[in-house]
Amino acid sequence: MEERIIDLKNKAQEGDVHAQTYLGYIYEVGRGVSRQLRESVQWYCMAAESGNEYAIEALKVLESRKHLKKEQ
Repeated sequence: MEERIIDLKNKAQEGDVHAQTYLGYIYEVGRGVSRQLRESVQWYCMAAESGNEYAIEALKVLESRKHLKKEQ
């Protein structure tokens, strides 16, 4: 799995929006990696800057969860 992550990161850093989005997802849910929301947001932001709708929506959801936790 580590090799796959390295490959995805290389593609993402080269501007592959799908790789950026997928990295955002796997770090959000902890699929094959430890769950790291900051890392997730970084990748989603890169994809969102390119107009990826999934990444844009994922960022909105993560932001709303952050506000919900602050209210509790």
